[in-house]
Amino acid sequence: MHRREFMKITAISGAICLTPSFLTAASTSKFNEGLALYDIRWSFDLSLHKDKECALWVPLPSDISGFQRIIERGDSCDGDTHYESDHNRYTARTFYARWDKNAVSKKCELSMSVALRDRQCDFRSKRISPDEIKSAKVFLAPSEHIPIDGAVAKTAKSIVGSEKDPLKKARKIYDWIIANGYRDESVHGCGVGSPNAMLAQLERDGRMGGKCLDMSALCVALMRASHIPAREVLGIRVGASRLSPAFGAGEDITKAQHCKVEFFIPSMGWIPCDPADITKLVLKENIEKNSPRAIELANKFFGFWENNWMAFNHARDFDLYPANTQGSLDSFGYPYAEVDGEYLDPFEPKSYRYTIRSTKEA
Repeated sequence: MHRREFMKITAISGAICLTPSFLTAASTSKFNEGLALYDIRWSFDLSLHKDKECALWVPLPSDISGFQRIIERGDSCDGDTHYESDHNRYTARTFYARWDKNAVSKKCELSMSVALRDRQCDFRSKRISPDEIKSAKVFLAPSEHIPIDGAVAKTAKSIVGSEKDPLKKARKIYDWIIANGYRDESVHGCGVGSPNAMLAQLERDGRMGGKCLDMSALCVALMRASHIPAREVLGIRVGASRLSPAFGAGEDITKAQHCKVEFFIPSMGWIPCDPADITKLVLKENIEKNSPRAIELANKFFGFWENNWMAFNHARDFDLYPANTQGSLDSFGYPYAEVDGEYLDPFEPKSYRYTIRSTKEA
């Protein structure tokens, strides 16, 4: 067995609950089914900001049991200071670099090898530890950008009605987002993630447009208002999709950021879903929401993440470490940089010359 093949299998096996059948030689092909390995490279160059102090924060992926495993990670940086940390309330992995104003070269390159496997929920009951149930309850609380009262509470009640089963309530909310939302390509980046703004548009126009953070934030807010722990998960598409070009990316993934959702059921644990990508499917493939294809994939995406997307964190209303000048971030799915304390727009990568590239290994 080649070294890279060995690393693929051993690294991901620690993140997947293996049954004895997975350990037999006859089942090797089944084990590798749905498994993909990507090499990802981030390149930053802030050298054009001469005679100015520069600081950079980059969201990094962490292991996620059964879905994502970080095999290798490295960096080459000429900053005066640079390091990784998770010193924040979400324990979100972050790379930080700082350059003195006198630095002529201000360059940084991050590299990582990530193993991804399809994440599929079978909706069977299993034993969930009391500690995990307790920690999930944190994601019932409102935050500055995720309200659970007012219009959100009213809408949640109208959606779930008298339903008591949390899984059925979550599905009602997921279906409602798809039925009432549409992808608005004029929205900048991933959107702003304001549930109240989405609901105000729905009341005014009879439908609501946005992108992935907008749809995901509203889904999370409605679930929390319905007493279901939920959170947005910020990440990036790293390769082509087996299911639709709408869900994939090429080798240049600089603008391939995407936000998904997961919610918590005490008898099942965290469950993945992605209502925003169904609205994207409808737009990109020019199909109706009630078409067989849209219905099939909507059913699949309730409990599924494909192995061509890499998660960073679930950091909303997020304080960077070390502290930045401009204060808390709404979310942390894009690189964040400041020049002499002034914010650089991450939605315009050319403003500080960064690129992200991904290569899938054979």
